[in-house]
Amino acid sequence: MVWSWRPLGTFVALGPTIQVDSASIVRFGLFEADLARSVLSRQGIRIKIQEQPFRILTMLLQQNGEIVRREQLSQSLWPKDTHVNFEGSLNAALKKLRAALQDDAENPRFIETVPRQGYRFLPPVHVVPGASDLKTADQLLLDKSGSSLELQVRLHPEFSAEGATEAFWDRRRAERTQRWFNTMLLTVAILFGSWLLFFIVYPVPRPSVQRMTRITNGGRIDERGGIVSDGTRIFFLQRDGGHWSLMQTSVEGGNAEKMAAPFENTRLFAISPDHSQFLIGQFARHDDEMPLWLWPVQGGEPRRLGGATGHDPAWSPDGTQIAFVRGQSLYSIHHDGTQLRELIRVNGRPEDPAWSPDGANIRLAIDAGEYGNESLWQMSADGSGLHTILANGTPSRQAAGNWTADGKYFLFSGCERYDCNLWAIRDDWSWFRRSHHVPVPLTSGPDSLHVATPTQTGSRIFAFSFRSHRELEELEPGSLRFTSLSVDANAEEAAVSADGQMVVYSDRPDSSLWRSRTDGSQRIRLTNPPLEGSFPRWSPRGEQILFTGVRPGQSRQIYLLTADGGSLRPVLPKGWEGLNADWSPDGYRIVVTMRNQKLHPAYGLFFLEPTTGVLKELADSKDLSDPRWSADGRYIAARDSSKHRIVLYDVHQETWTVIASGGLLQSPYWSNDGAFVYFQDQLDDEESVFRANVATRKVDRVSGFAPMLRGSAAQCLFSGVAANGSLYVMVERGATEIYALDLDLP
Repeated sequence: MVWSWRPLGTFVALGPTIQVDSASIVRFGLFEADLARSVLSRQGIRIKIQEQPFRILTMLLQQNGEIVRREQLSQSLWPKDTHVNFEGSLNAALKKLRAALQDDAENPRFIETVPRQGYRFLPPVHVVPGASDLKTADQLLLDKSGSSLELQVRLHPEFSAEGATEAFWDRRRAERTQRWFNTMLLTVAILFGSWLLFFIVYPVPRPSVQRMTRITNGGRIDERGGIVSDGTRIFFLQRDGGHWSLMQTSVEGGNAEKMAAPFENTRLFAISPDHSQFLIGQFARHDDEMPLWLWPVQGGEPRRLGGATGHDPAWSPDGTQIAFVRGQSLYSIHHDGTQLRELIRVNGRPEDPAWSPDGANIRLAIDAGEYGNESLWQMSADGSGLHTILANGTPSRQAAGNWTADGKYFLFSGCERYDCNLWAIRDDWSWFRRSHHVPVPLTSGPDSLHVATPTQTGSRIFAFSFRSHRELEELEPGSLRFTSLSVDANAEEAAVSADGQMVVYSDRPDSSLWRSRTDGSQRIRLTNPPLEGSFPRWSPRGEQILFTGVRPGQSRQIYLLTADGGSLRPVLPKGWEGLNADWSPDGYRIVVTMRNQKLHPAYGLFFLEPTTGVLKELADSKDLSDPRWSADGRYIAARDSSKHRIVLYDVHQETWTVIASGGLLQSPYWSNDGAFVYFQDQLDDEESVFRANVATRKVDRVSGFAPMLRGSAAQCLFSGVAANGSLYVMVERGATEIYALDLDLP
């Protein structure tokens, strides 16, 4: 007999006289039998076998190469007191065993039948180490008698105790490493699953307003002047007649006081990060570009900021740079007045730039103009990478934004039609909890809130709040007696028919057109959303209405509408967009402000015959708007783009003449006899209405609105002249106040 031993991981071939232990795992041919577990498999695939056939296989393997008699098999399978057909049952069990081994009794490969004696197992049997007579190293070490070690050494002389010890510790280290790895893997999986569940189920809460505190009370605050705070005071503008005063009050509220300012109509834009200097300008109108100045907070003479002229300046966080708007461009300049340079030029009007807390980016609002909404954009501090912030356009108009002190949130004004609210968008990412990066409204009416100014610490912001309604009044200039016309309080603008019996008006919030009698009866809707109407004009005989309309995503169009709300049709040729229009005295032509982006990019005035589409441009009418045709058809009055002048066009001579000038002139209107052009100057102390005599060019003041402006009226908008010389006035009632909002910004 020849013995051979292999290192752990191989097998041992046994001679025919060695017994196989009942705990062995043995291999023969393509089969492997686990005698302890009664499992038979072929090439790793388990074979279904019953208990008795496997017990026969075990006896044959334990006496491999020797004859196992039938009597031995019967005695092993069935106890003495068992009553069974031994011969038939043994033959059946052997048949099942051969079937499992795919053996043939006539040509046996595994089980040979020895006639009249028994059975013998033919192929060589190999014992898998670690399961039978070759005990594991730890068994050798733990066996106190040492018989197992002696057996191994006796069977395999080259197998020593030292080798067994080394194998034992190697295996223990491997098992310990595997357990540690499995524990760590399970721990990581549990932690990751817990984080994922928390991340999904418990996102960062949305920001919200916890409290609103009114800071001012009863002043004529001008929201276009903005809000500036140094942490203890807030600064704002208040209109006092025909000029504006710079005001201050505590951040906790109280009486507002006037500040001694270096100029008349001083606009305070911002305060430096170290609270040592104000950025100021002097203005006549809010949209004017003005020289920028630095003014010490403690008082003293202001200093020009180099060649910086524009509006909406903003300090960088480190106080070294100032960004400001001029025209369609955004500029930057060093705080000492040097290094003036253009950062970017945009297609529209940039407004309200704001630096990110790290100084790396600038966000600003860009007003697309007459046919587009205002939206928020961002770029790098060097002017590169300009892109929109809210691509889906929610809310539809976005403006006046700024970051909170920690840079976690960006706060801005969001408006839908006439109503504005404060919104927040989270800029900071949280890997621990899921955070929302979509704009969230902080307020939702009933007041219109906008221009959020965060404090430099904490979560308090300041904002303007405004709630208003409008009433159409008829004013007799001589007696200053007002008569209310029954028009809806949500009316935005109105036009009264020539006979004074009917009124058409644009109604908030959807800008639909309505028509009624001046006493409020016979009220009907003329247009429906999404068409928005403005600048309505009655035809001379009151049968039709001319108005400017716009649909979402389309250019402005001029429409004709029957007075009963029936036929509605556009009148401008294809490719043209209109701003406003008026009827000729005979009702067959209109004069319209319009442009064509390809043929005539600038706005101009044109005669148009709606029925034929015939166009004729008025000479030298570039950038003129708000045309009004005189009752005799001789003249057309219009306003220039600066809103400083009213001009007169002689239809016969085709010449223009300046007939009036002022600070901020509104649309002109004609007297019933065509002898006078009426207009309003909103920068006048009393927002007065004036009239210019066409023949003599003399301008007279007709009436002011001081009593109403000192009362509940926020502003008075001149809206036309009645046949008897009375004035139609749209009176807006309401007040602008400043509120402090304490926010929860998780």
